[in-house]
Amino acid sequence: MKLVLLGTGGFLPTDAAQTACYFLPEVGVMLDAGSGTFHLPKYLQRSELDVYLSHAHGDHTSGLVYLFASYFTADYLRRGETLDADNISSFVQRANEALPRTRVHADEKTLTFVQSIFAYLPYQWLPLQTQESLPNGGVLTHFMMECETVGYRLDWPGHSLAYITDTIARPDSIYLDHIRGVDLLLHECNGPDHLSALTEQIGHSHLTSALEAAAQAQVKRLVLIHSSPIASLDYSKDLESVRSIFPNVEIGYDGMEIDF
Repeated sequence: MKLVLLGTGGFLPTDAAQTACYFLPEVGVMLDAGSGTFHLPKYLQRSELDVYLSHAHGDHTSGLVYLFASYFTADYLRRGETLDADNISSFVQRANEALPRTRVHADEKTLTFVQSIFAYLPYQWLPLQTQESLPNGGVLTHFMMECETVGYRLDWPGHSLAYITDTIARPDSIYLDHIRGVDLLLHECNGPDHLSALTEQIGHSHLTSALEAAAQAQVKRLVLIHSSPIASLDYSKDLESVRSIFPNVEIGYDGMEIDF
C-alpha cells in the first residue's frame, strides 16, 4: 500500500510545505484537504474519491475548492491531448461529472460547518460511521481527541495506518489505544521540546511527546507531520538527540511516498 504526502505543513502554506493532505492512490482515500490538494492530479487513479476530514480548520479543508481543477488536470494528463476549442467542453463536463462522486466524511460538527462554506460544491457530505468500509477490503475507524479533532485508523490485511493531527500527545492520551501496533503512524509535531508549553497552549504536540506516543502505542514506523511554518518552531535539528525514544522516525515532506 502506498501513501503520498501531498501537504505536510501546518497553519500556512509555504514554499517548503503545503498544508495537510495525505493520499492513498490505490484506494482513492484522502486524509484532510488542505492546500496540498493541488498536488493531487498526478496521483489520481480511481474515478471516486473519499475525503476524511479531521476538523474544520482552513489548513485542513481549503483544498476542497481545488477538486474540480484536480479532476480536470488529471484527465488532461491521462489523455495526453492538446486542449483546444473543440475538446475543452468535454474536459469540463468530465470534471463536473466527477464532483458528485466525491464523498466528504467528517463528524457532524465539522461537516455542518464545512458544508455551509462549500455548499455550492455538489459533493456527497457524509457523517462518519462507526466503521467505514474501504476499497480492497479495508476498514476505517475514527476516534475523538483532546482538541476536538478526529483521529483515524485504516486497516487492510497486512497494512495499517493511523493519522493524528492537531492534538496534544500525553502519556495517558486515550487515542493511543486506537492506534496501537499500526505499521505507519502519521503524527503531528508542531515544535521543539523547549517550547512545549507554547505548543500545548495552541493545541499541538512537541517533539518528545510525539515520539513517546509512538513508543507507547508500539507502532512500527513514525512520520512526523504538520510542522509549523514559524522558523523558531523548527525541530529538525533536535531529532537525533531524542531518536532513542523511538528510533524508526523521520520527518515527512511534501511529495514523500511511503510503502507500508
